[in-house]
Amino acid sequence: MTEHQREAADRMPVLITIDSRQDDERVTEHVRGDLYRKGSHFYIRYTETQSQPERVKRRSDSAEDASRTQVTLKVSENQVKLTRRGQVEAEQTFALGARQNGYYRSSAIRFPLTTATSKLSWDKPWPFEGPLQFDELRIAWSYQLYIEERCTGKFNIQLRITPA
Repeated sequence: MTEHQREAADRMPVLITIDSRQDDERVTEHVRGDLYRKGSHFYIRYTETQSQPERVKRRSDSAEDASRTQVTLKVSENQVKLTRRGQVEAEQTFALGARQNGYYRSSAIRFPLTTATSKLSWDKPWPFEGPLQFDELRIAWSYQLYIEERCTGKFNIQLRITPA
């Protein structure tokens, strides 16, 4: 197998359903993205679009750029790292039983944050080897979010990933 063929076998377009619950509130989003493997990690990448009232437009941003944030999830056997880049910049790391430092930054505000992860699960045996062939993958995690040492909420996240 050539390098190009191997790279193609380790990357695929996907449909992602994101089910996010914070305390008693539930939000479900459907986005298109990519799933790819690099070494012993999987990456899930998609574009998050904020609705007009939620965003703060900077003078230098075009309307399209201002509302888009690139989201990347780096998934390993024991950890998920979420990175947002765009109108909002943030990093959060989720590791079972651990407190992890991160941050949130926008044009209006910046602050450190901490996650305390109580659940992290992936529905396929790890490591997921061979070509990326599946009908559905699920990854889920639960955590408490702390801002300045104060718990601001309990979150449950589930991603359902299917080939596009």
